[in-house]
Amino acid sequence: MSKPVKRLLRKLLPWTPALLAGGIVLVLAIAYSGIFNIAASAGHPAWLEWLLMLGKERSVIVNSKPVDVPELDFAELVPLGAAHFQGGCATCHRMPGQLLNPVYDQMLPPPPDLTIHAPMWTREQLFWMVRNGIQFTGMPSWSGHDRDDEVWAVVAFLEVLPSMKKEDYLKYANGNVNDEINTKNYPASRLASEGRPRINPNACDRCHDTGDSPPTSPYVPRLGGQDNAYLKRTLHEYHSNLRQSGFMEPIAVELDDEHINSLANYYASLTVPAGKTAQRPPSTGFELGRQLVEHGDLSRKIPACLSCHGANKRSDYPRLAGQSEQYIRQQLQVLQRGVRAKTPHGAIMTAIAQRLTEQQAEAAAAFFANQSPAGLKAEEGLRQ
Repeated sequence: MSKPVKRLLRKLLPWTPALLAGGIVLVLAIAYSGIFNIAASAGHPAWLEWLLMLGKERSVIVNSKPVDVPELDFAELVPLGAAHFQGGCATCHRMPGQLLNPVYDQMLPPPPDLTIHAPMWTREQLFWMVRNGIQFTGMPSWSGHDRDDEVWAVVAFLEVLPSMKKEDYLKYANGNVNDEINTKNYPASRLASEGRPRINPNACDRCHDTGDSPPTSPYVPRLGGQDNAYLKRTLHEYHSNLRQSGFMEPIAVELDDEHINSLANYYASLTVPAGKTAQRPPSTGFELGRQLVEHGDLSRKIPACLSCHGANKRSDYPRLAGQSEQYIRQQLQVLQRGVRAKTPHGAIMTAIAQRLTEQQAEAAAAFFANQSPAGLKAEEGLRQ
């Protein structure tokens, strides 16, 4: 640094506090005066638009660097991400082939068309934005606290969205929705008199099993044949923000007691599939799972899984036999992180899950996934 510059800086140094205070006063005066037009219809001056875009891009790039990207199973995650996008994101960002709703088009800034903008970001950056949201844009953070596993399903979907045709998108996004039945259940006369329903009648079928079809993704639980009491308890926990899920909470919060009772009755009445969900030859890991499920591990203070999840279980406990290996393993990981410790049931299972080794968790998930609910009940009855 040259001597003239150093001399200038030394002269200005005593004035630094005064200059800083003057700048703060000026900013406060402008804010208080109201001369800056914050109307969305006014838009941003070019210099402010450039500054805001620069700040957003640099913030996303810098803050997403620590994100640890897992291996994504696109074939299994995309249907789940697409169903959530259709129910929670497409309203603002629109689906392929759809025009942006003019109301959202007047937002400042307007929601971007993700078929164009998603490829501009890396996987880490997409995750960070979906997980944390963006200030001053209307983009919220993920509503399911510490459910990063759900966010990755949306990221997987966003990566394939730009290459999707409208019909491909609808196939994934609608899941098990039967458009013909839905049309009959919600006739045009009702739409004309009442408008859109507060509860989307397709919300559950987009992901979960029906009388004819399994769940759209192995990361989604099979609800058919679960006990009515368990289904009601789970929906009430989602409704009350006691069980975390960015997928389920936005739907459950709209449900009243009548909705919850009806849904629980419906899924409890569905026929439990007789066949096994998965087939796996016996192995050391599989036998470890059998041992854990039937007898537990006394050395680690782990009770037998069937003591709570078997044929003689309480009605408000879930049936695990026949659920997919991915779903059970994922839920054990969520429990191990303490995410579900807000409720008495969740706290009990959290303590047990945290005692499991990774090998034990995988083995138990594999064993349950290889059983049909009816078959496991019969085997347990013979042992008793």
